[in-house]
Amino acid sequence: MISRLHPSYRACGMVALLVIAAPLVGCSTYLQTQEHAERIITNRQRQTARLQTSQVRQSPAIESPSKRLPDVESVVSERPVDAYVREALERNPGIQAAIAQARAQLERIPQVTSLADPILRAVTRPEPIQTAAGDVYFTFSISQTFPLLAKLERSGDIAAAQTRLALEQLNSKRIQVIADVERAYWQIYRVDRNLEITRENRRVLEDLSHVVETQYEVGDVPQQDLLRVQTEIAKLRDDERRLMFQRRTAAAALNRLADQAIDRAIPTIDPVNVIAVDSDVDDLIQLAANHNPELAILNESISAKEAQVELARLGYWPDLTLGFEWNYLEGRDSFVPPINPSTGQRPAYSRKSEVGDDNWAVMLQFNLPIWTGRVEAAKREAHQRLIAAKKEQHDTENMIAFRVFDAWSRVQAQQHTLRVLDDELIPQSRQTYEVTLTAYQSGKSDFVALIDHWRRWLDFELMRHRETVDLELAFTDLQREVGMQLLRNESANNEHADSAKGASQ
Repeated sequence: MISRLHPSYRACGMVALLVIAAPLVGCSTYLQTQEHAERIITNRQRQTARLQTSQVRQSPAIESPSKRLPDVESVVSERPVDAYVREALERNPGIQAAIAQARAQLERIPQVTSLADPILRAVTRPEPIQTAAGDVYFTFSISQTFPLLAKLERSGDIAAAQTRLALEQLNSKRIQVIADVERAYWQIYRVDRNLEITRENRRVLEDLSHVVETQYEVGDVPQQDLLRVQTEIAKLRDDERRLMFQRRTAAAALNRLADQAIDRAIPTIDPVNVIAVDSDVDDLIQLAANHNPELAILNESISAKEAQVELARLGYWPDLTLGFEWNYLEGRDSFVPPINPSTGQRPAYSRKSEVGDDNWAVMLQFNLPIWTGRVEAAKREAHQRLIAAKKEQHDTENMIAFRVFDAWSRVQAQQHTLRVLDDELIPQSRQTYEVTLTAYQSGKSDFVALIDHWRRWLDFELMRHRETVDLELAFTDLQREVGMQLLRNESANNEHADSAKGASQ
């Protein structure tokens, strides 16, 4: 039926078909890649990683990726720090920026897998091209380039891998924020315990100063004993002021992570039991190899570079361009030859130019990848980048194994130190102080020995809380390197958590 139409109508019909078909092909490619992208996000949402059970509130649009829900993950009770962790995960600007970056990267997939825009060309000629069929005043053409389908697929694989990489970076940012929140929280905890011990010891010395003052008034002790205890009390007051400034700084760090006002008040943190961590270092290194976010990022980077290698190998395949061209012809008067005098007749002539039928053409073109040096260089570049990524991954695996071992060693060392403090040093130093105090009150010991034993007891008490915080920080570092929550137990023995208070009774 189309063949029966006027040539101009046939040309317009073919133009319309090409205009309609090209976007449909591009739309089909877009829908396929968009569906692929949605599957990527859905799969990552189903495998969301959590360092703290119940404390990660996921974004409704993009979730943190992962393979991070192994069987060894434990379910622990809510801790006071978890509330601050949840707040930071919901409000931290760095996390919000990582979410936006992942969303932006997701939109790269339909861009790199869609066809390029069709080329529409219109040419008008003030001076027409004169042909036997008529004068060509106007030319209209449309063309569409169709690259090799495998090129679009590899480009989509690269964009998909980079999207997964952005999701892993989001997960890494969340894990880092959790670690930073816990670090700031335990710094506040350390200052609170030091403040508590300092205040209690100041009260102990104030009570002792009354005893010394009474004995001084009756001439049992020299004035230097009274001056020494007053100096120690003044020093403790100065320590309190210094610790208050340190607490404000630590609280400001915690508020910054949660995007809160810097001067927001943080309540005093109650004493906690010492945790006990029983894990084999080889098992922890294996967990880190499977779940560390840095390694997950490098894995996705390797996937993207592998796709880039495949894309570079397709450089020898040309891109096909199809097009249609239509020329508008305007009829003109035919050339009429003069009458032949010898015959008295006018020679025959063509009247085709008076009709002016439009003409059209189908175009087929493709590039010729004859410059093989460029293609080979692109292949070598992609291959070397892949090698570099794999070497970087191997180096990172070694570094993470070291960091896991280092954090595990610090956990073990802190646990040993705390056991020694709780079982030996603190009880012994406390008992020594009490015995010396009794001897001093009875005149059998000097004040210098009493102050020295008191100072040693105070140092051990401060060391215990410092070691407790260091243990928590080392455990936080260990979880960050492993990339998941680890089993932790809290010691039921908490008799030393308030030993400073007991000393004042």
